[in-house]
Amino acid sequence: MKKSTLLCATLLLALAAPILGAAELNHRVVNLWPDDSPNNPAKGPRPNMEIFYPISEKYSIPAIIVICPGGGYGSLSPYERLFAEYFRALGYTAVVVNYRVAPNRHPAQYADATRAIRLLRSRAAELKVPAQNLALMGGSAGGHLAALVATRPTLYRDASDDLADSVSARPDRLILAYPVISAVLGQTGKSKTFSRLLGDSPPESLKAALSPELHVTKENPPAFIFHAADDDLISPENSILFARACWSAGVPAELHIFPRGGHGRLFAYASDVSWRWRDLLRDWLAVWPLADAVPPK
Repeated sequence: MKKSTLLCATLLLALAAPILGAAELNHRVVNLWPDDSPNNPAKGPRPNMEIFYPISEKYSIPAIIVICPGGGYGSLSPYERLFAEYFRALGYTAVVVNYRVAPNRHPAQYADATRAIRLLRSRAAELKVPAQNLALMGGSAGGHLAALVATRPTLYRDASDDLADSVSARPDRLILAYPVISAVLGQTGKSKTFSRLLGDSPPESLKAALSPELHVTKENPPAFIFHAADDDLISPENSILFARACWSAGVPAELHIFPRGGHGRLFAYASDVSWRWRDLLRDWLAVWPLADAVPPK
């Protein structure tokens, strides 16, 4: 199948999602918190994760890709949601985490993301997802969230998370798409990401605690990072900064800065942009050692 044809098919499937039933899409929604949890907002959507199973069981891969959408911590972007359809077409189980956004501030988003990972790992058989080999992907503000979880998986343990003491939230691989990274340096272009997350005048100690580039260690998972040089919303310096931190710590990190791509939309839709990162990422994931994975029964 030609790339352009597969791209159109993937986009059509994604656009059909609101129309088709869950059975046709092989799609499942799981709430992150119990009904009586204080983490369920009185107003606004309930935090959940959407599981998109591989299109074909015959070609399923025993690995899972968890996606944190962008949106500047003020909303949830639709662009990264499209990535889930691409991954499931390749044979991966893909999960989109619909975490809390403004007016909810840190640590709400972090608690939702780590809870999703712990639920997937602890309920793998029940949810019919791979028990091992979990990659965490984030775009824009979701990239900040993913990088924070990968570098500091025990930064905050929510009192409502009964799995926090027994199930690790650190991913096995990390994928960052045009991410926001540093709260200390403020490499965020025109974005209001950190003011939504932390308020207008957060203490320097909190900004440092939530700057992933300051917390990379050799324990970090290998990373795949991509950005566009013409991104006028989130500076590509964010991606460069995190990649350098990985290299300094001896963590394998692959960095791609594309000359064109802007922020989000073109990476999702433009045929001359989207397929470049998709092919590179597909190949990077393909060398992931999966021999010891335990597929669900």
